[in-house]
Amino acid sequence: MNIRALVGGLITTLVLGFSAEAQTLSLLQTANLSKCTGDSLRLELQIAGNSMGSSNSFKVLYAPGTPSAFTLALSDTAQIVKWQSILPLPVGTDSNSVGTKYAWVMVPESITTSGFYSIVVKSSSPSLWSDTIQLLVNVSPTATVNSIAGGFNNLHTSVKDWGFCEGDTVRMTANPGQNGYQWFKDGVLLPGATSVNLDVFNSGTYSVQTSNGICSKMSKDTVVNMFTPSTAVVHLPGSMTTIKVLDADATIDSVGFCETETIQLQGPSTTAAGASVLYQWLRDSTDAFGQAITVPVLGSTQRTFSTFTGGVYYLQTTWLPGGCPDTSEAFWLFVDSVPDTEIQALAWPGQPQANLTICADDSTQLAAIAFSSDWTYQWEVRFPAGSGNWTAIPGETGSKLNVSTAIVADDAEYRLIIDNDYCRHTTSELLVTVVALPLVNVAPADSLALCAGDSVLVGATGNSTSYLWTFPGGSFSGASFYAKNPGTYTVAGTNSNGCTSYDTLKIYFFSVNANAGPDQTILPGTTVQLAASGGSVYYWYASVPSYFSDPYNPNAQTVPTRDTTMYVVEVLNSYGCFDTDTMMVYWFDPASLVPDLSGIMNVITPNGDGFNDFFDLSEVVRADSCDIMIFDRWGAKAFEQKRYISGWDGRSNGGDPLPDGTYYYILTCSDVVRFRGAITVVRL
Repeated sequence: MNIRALVGGLITTLVLGFSAEAQTLSLLQTANLSKCTGDSLRLELQIAGNSMGSSNSFKVLYAPGTPSAFTLALSDTAQIVKWQSILPLPVGTDSNSVGTKYAWVMVPESITTSGFYSIVVKSSSPSLWSDTIQLLVNVSPTATVNSIAGGFNNLHTSVKDWGFCEGDTVRMTANPGQNGYQWFKDGVLLPGATSVNLDVFNSGTYSVQTSNGICSKMSKDTVVNMFTPSTAVVHLPGSMTTIKVLDADATIDSVGFCETETIQLQGPSTTAAGASVLYQWLRDSTDAFGQAITVPVLGSTQRTFSTFTGGVYYLQTTWLPGGCPDTSEAFWLFVDSVPDTEIQALAWPGQPQANLTICADDSTQLAAIAFSSDWTYQWEVRFPAGSGNWTAIPGETGSKLNVSTAIVADDAEYRLIIDNDYCRHTTSELLVTVVALPLVNVAPADSLALCAGDSVLVGATGNSTSYLWTFPGGSFSGASFYAKNPGTYTVAGTNSNGCTSYDTLKIYFFSVNANAGPDQTILPGTTVQLAASGGSVYYWYASVPSYFSDPYNPNAQTVPTRDTTMYVVEVLNSYGCFDTDTMMVYWFDPASLVPDLSGIMNVITPNGDGFNDFFDLSEVVRADSCDIMIFDRWGAKAFEQKRYISGWDGRSNGGDPLPDGTYYYILTCSDVVRFRGAITVVRL
């Protein structure tokens, strides 16, 4: 329907007059009424008096020229497409009620000859004829798209349309011989598109309006769609066990797998009826100059492509109808090689050869023959051997393994699982045999106590074939021997497999600490009270014939007969071990001392002025080793020093200054009194 013709149509008034007995029709015509075929014509109809019958119908009849009378048989009918009440107020499409009505009809396109036509309206209940109006009808031009060059019947979509490949151009041609052309896209006028031809670059709904100078006509819509094929390559995992997707995007474009497997790549297909796809698989290569090129994979023209070779692959497709080409994005295949190696036993440093038989306290080293930093490792153990139950050893993920009873305390098999990105290799297993250690025990006990100078027979028992003893200061090869020195004795027992066990024996001396008591200085004729300790049995004797009240009494008494006497006590403990100690008794008679002052100083002034600060006996001592004892006037020992020459400054052994006064000294060289005298201390 031509909307502009509908809005701007000529209004014709059809008046239906009636009395109480009859109804008549009269028609008022506007001058110069003209329409094109296909336009709409609005008629104005008035119904007065009684409404039409409920079964009434209206017909709009037309005939060429000015017929003297209308008949249904000699007239054509124009279709009424719409009714609207005007008076009284609009009430929709009720055409039979009293009032003014609009009726819209289409000027039939079946009219092929321009000219004047007569139009009349007839009702059926009651049967009435209106008066006639005149209409100049102009035949509209033809508007069609005669041809589409460069396009194809698009079977790739579910709608009826024309297609063209991405990057191509379609030329649409309208029916020729028209006075004017105007092309439209999606109902919008295309500026400047006024030629019989239109070049199409984009998808859309196209139509052409043609004109003959009086009338125009719009063609039917022609849908043209650019067809953009999508060539996506996917992989078919199938039964592959090593395949891994490498990228993290929504579209998978790279995978890796092991060289032992074959991957299947697959391109797209079409489900549209009558459409099809041609395939050609490509891969990256290099030309004679080393430049990167893409070459076809010979014979690979199916949707599915199988390969076990790594590289960059593409799929080139041609979509029919239309022959639209497309090439997929690159699909990367990374093929990994099997880390095919085995394991072997390695000798420890200093070991002549590797051994898969180890002692229970020993170890051996297993390692992969070939090694790569790109590989990952996991050691496994099977125990009992041949049981079929392999277990990963925690933390053992290196190319080497130290096998000991810390892993399994018995015979066991070991193997290595090696991974190289996508490939996995399981080595053959190696059996490691563990030999039990021999039994070794020392006898008669693990520890022994001896008296100094004694010895004891010690030995080793067990199932060893040889024994070796080591101890402080020596060693012995054999099962038993006499030991006499204190210390730790270690025996190593070795069996026929070379496995060694150890046991230890500790020998120590009983502790006997004889103590004869401190040295004493006495007046001549004084009885000396002895006091020994350190044992259970005692015996006293002296360096010169001496009298003892009881030589077996640790607290015996004796009277020295010389000015210097050495007393010796022998002490026996409860285990029969003995020890000795000595003590010295010196006579001291101050009244009998006559100082010998010839060349010997008898006064010291220890005031730090550098003169006479120290008691010097170097003239008497000379080069001998002599000891000095200094007594106060009551005979109490005030100072004592071994290997004395010079150095006493009037202080006690504790470092305290002694009071000024005269002191008496005895100089003993090699247990013989060499000199005795008096020394006066004066602090100025």
